[in-house]
Amino acid sequence: MKRAEGLADSEDALTAVIEFLTAFVLFLIILTAFFSLAGLQLGSNHPKSDQLDDYALQGLQRLTGDSGWYVPIDEWGDRDIANGTADWHHYNATILLEGSVQPGIAGDFGRLDEERLNAIANITQDKFIRGLGLPDWSSINLTIRIVESLNSSRVGVLLFQDGASRNAAANGAVAHRLMVLNDETVEIIFEVHDAGRTPVNLVLTEFMAEPEIGFPEWVELENRDGFAANLTGWGLGRATGGGLHSLIGDGALAGGKILLCSGKPSMQENQGAEVVLDLGQSSILGRGAVNGLNKNTDTLSLTWTYPGTAQTYTTMEVAWDDDWEIESDLSLQWNGGSASNSSNWDRSNGGTPGAI
Repeated sequence: MKRAEGLADSEDALTAVIEFLTAFVLFLIILTAFFSLAGLQLGSNHPKSDQLDDYALQGLQRLTGDSGWYVPIDEWGDRDIANGTADWHHYNATILLEGSVQPGIAGDFGRLDEERLNAIANITQDKFIRGLGLPDWSSINLTIRIVESLNSSRVGVLLFQDGASRNAAANGAVAHRLMVLNDETVEIIFEVHDAGRTPVNLVLTEFMAEPEIGFPEWVELENRDGFAANLTGWGLGRATGGGLHSLIGDGALAGGKILLCSGKPSMQENQGAEVVLDLGQSSILGRGAVNGLNKNTDTLSLTWTYPGTAQTYTTMEVAWDDDWEIESDLSLQWNGGSASNSSNWDRSNGGTPGAI
């Protein structure tokens, strides 16, 4: 009798355990279904991030899945589609700035086209963003690097890198793609975010304040970014003569290239500058027997004016005095650090105007 009662109690306990487990599993199923439905109905908690994901994927596809194109703008401000071309990479930075361009680096059979890759340096960041169909408020960062090569020393070599830093972004997205370039594998990393954009890294790298008699003064500027620099809004000034300032001019300077500002371009030695501009007519720089800069004491200022405003910023300033001992036909080459510290400028007889 007791044994029968014990068996009955065991069966009741087993039944209770089974019912509990069944109920618990059912609860988990219902809970999972609830969260799934909630996710479907409410969507992402970060709609802007989803939007940026789409922009990154679409932008990378346009860049790497197409060879690109260029359409000039006619005299009435309209797109001259009849004279459009797929050979956008044959045009310099100023021409591309004046027209409409969609960058594309795809070559034959899905491989990367090296000429088009190198020509990215001729496009300003603004033009690059618009050409890929991204909104004007967006900022980007583009990295192209070698990840596989028969030459192990080339693995990790950057073929292009520029754009806004993602560290300042509240939202961002990134897309990747591998492509073949010659016998190497290249990774393209394309970021789209809302970090905002900063002025291009245009720096004063060398100047000649006291040339030989009859030759012009000159100032060398270098674009140290990967993308081209829009020269609109950039200016150069000096302190002597009551203080003079002049805008450099329009156009664009390709990434990694040199611009020469000269007192007289027709007499200017040029060892490789992509652009040579005349700042003698504005009296910023001397031409021939007419001095502009004072070798004993003066200040050169590189300035940038924010587009559409009167806000002008001094991005670099070089102030010297007679302790610098600037002699005739002696150029000064910036080696980094404070630009108004004489020890941060190397001396060069004759200088290297336009040489990188």
